[in-house]
Amino acid sequence: MIFLGRRHLPLCFNLFFCQLLGCVSAEGIIATVGTDVTLQCNYDAQSYGKLPACWGRGAIPNSGCANEVIKSDGTTVTSRLSERYLFMGNIGGGDVSLTIRQVEEADSGMYGCRVEIPGWFNDHKHHLTLTVVAVRPNPLKVETREVKERTVTVRWTPVFDGGRPITTYRIDLKNKQGKYKETIPIILIEVGHRQRIVLF
Repeated sequence: MIFLGRRHLPLCFNLFFCQLLGCVSAEGIIATVGTDVTLQCNYDAQSYGKLPACWGRGAIPNSGCANEVIKSDGTTVTSRLSERYLFMGNIGGGDVSLTIRQVEEADSGMYGCRVEIPGWFNDHKHHLTLTVVAVRPNPLKVETREVKERTVTVRWTPVFDGGRPITTYRIDLKNKQGKYKETIPIILIEVGHRQRIVLF
């Protein structure tokens, strides 16, 4: 009679579920708003050949990918939900990692990668939870140069936009000892500029 110690039970359960559902793995990743992030998913293309793969949002269903965002036939991308979703690796070599461009907080959640391996319950399934966090904006630094009688040159550094694009900057003018007045022009500047000569 063979006794199986308690420490061996999890291994037996993992093997059992792997046989029933295909091998499933999971992990998590944290990214910052506005950055590009890559969710890893690979398979052994030398052993299996080029295989179809897909990524979706949410748990992986019995077939395919739920809320599919990108799909490959093993060689090229056949469909994708948005230009933000990319396969940047060697698809034919088994790298079907998903790259998401300029992530937003709304991109947070579970993602699932499925590689269709021939045979019953052989598919490789990989779950990954993405958490996108906002960062505290760096302070706006403003400096004045070439202060003259009727003009002043204002320069500033770009700031992190928190994933919400800045379209314009605004400059309010006032006398040194005075208060901001509506009679003094408010100047709106397109985001591409980093310097402005102000006439007052």
